[in-house]
Amino acid sequence: MTFQSNIRRTSNYRSIEKNSRVLSANPYDLVAVLFAELRDNLDLMIESARRNDHGKMFQFRAKALGILNGLDESLDFEAAGELAQTLHAIYAEAGRRIQAEVGASFIERTESAREMLHEIEKAWLAIAPGR
Repeated sequence: MTFQSNIRRTSNYRSIEKNSRVLSANPYDLVAVLFAELRDNLDLMIESARRNDHGKMFQFRAKALGILNGLDESLDFEAAGELAQTLHAIYAEAGRRIQAEVGASFIERTESAREMLHEIEKAWLAIAPGR
């Protein structure tokens, strides 16, 4: 078995695990899955930028921005009021940092966006139903 086939097999297992989590998830768990996917894509985006692999970096950035957009669109402004407004503002700022021009401070801006979003993810996980 080659190294590449091991990578593909691992990727397939992760995909199956993720699909299983999504199919059996309630709305709370779906948001948790989105946060985990967002974090993973931002990590991969940063790592790709460090390796100067701009093709992969842009691919992961597109995925991260899509997830961030999905989280933003899921906000219920009527039910959550000021909290939804605050999250909308944070998501917008994180999106601006992620979409920044590739340059000297690109990685630092992306890392700061990742940290902002990770704080929200930790808070989301802390309010898990049944805790």
